[in-house]
This record gives sequence, C-alpha cells and structure tokens, in this order.
Amino acid sequence: MCLAAIARPFSLVRSALQMELEAMRASLLLIIHKGWDNVDIETDCAAVVTALKSDVEDLSDIGCIVGDCKVYLHVISSLNLQSIYREANVVAHRLAHLASVNYLDDYWLEETPVIIRDVLYEDSCTSTRGLGFMSPSMYNISTTINNNNGRRAESPS
Repeated sequence: MCLAAIARPFSLVRSALQMELEAMRASLLLIIHKGWDNVDIETDCAAVVTALKSDVEDLSDIGCIVGDCKVYLHVISSLNLQSIYREANVVAHRLAHLASVNYLDDYWLEETPVIIRDVLYEDSCTSTRGLGFMSPSMYNISTTINNNNGRRAESPS
C-alpha cells in the first residue's frame, strides 16, 4: 500500500547532494504533517545519512537544508534512517526519472499511482533488499518512506 508519492522537477538545484537533501526535507515534513511514527527512511545517498547523523554543524551552501532535516528528525518520535543501494530504491528512481524529463509534476496521497505499481510490487517481493552496486543519484526529488506496518510512500515536497 502506498501512503504518498510525488514526482516534481526542481530547476534551481545545484548538485545531486542538494537534491537528495531536498527530498529528505520534504519526506520529513510529510512524516511530521501526517503524524506518522515508527518510520524507516531509506535513501541511496550515503552522504545524506552521514550529514544527518553528524554532530558537526554544516557550514556549506547546503548546511541550512541539513540543519532543517536534523531539527525535523528530532520531532519524529521513532525513526530509523539508513542508506541502501540504488537498486533497492527503484520506486523513487522511477518517479525521479519521470520528473527529470518533465513528464510528471504530481503527487498522490493514500493511493498507489499506476506508474509505480509494478516496481512497488517487485520491491516488496525482493528478498535481497539493499544488495547490489551503488549508482549515482538522479537530480530531482523522491525518497522512499517505509513504516513498520509494511506500507511505503514516496515523499512530497
């Protein structure tokens, strides 16, 4: 069951890392807005996980996004943040690709978009989740949100 999904292009993003952080910020805001807890967040960008788990203040040009995310992480009562391989994040990358070619700029709440049903099903059936080789990220917003009751969602911005 898909809780939420979004595919939205962002033209003012300067790097893949900035886009991954924008996706994370949007995901965390959705989680807070919906009041979800016991959430597992998976991202294929290990640099995001490292930045968010660091105790050092980020003074770079993306530091304000990192700071926002750290504040939001503390608001959520129970959350697990982990890095996974790109091949285990196919749903997010399908939406990211559709947004990157300006085919799609839309969001869904409490429904599963037809355009991701096949990869969502395949992802839920995969016993090797998280295995594979790391690949570069796409330049638009999309992260996968899993909660403990088996439901998943793609984050809005």
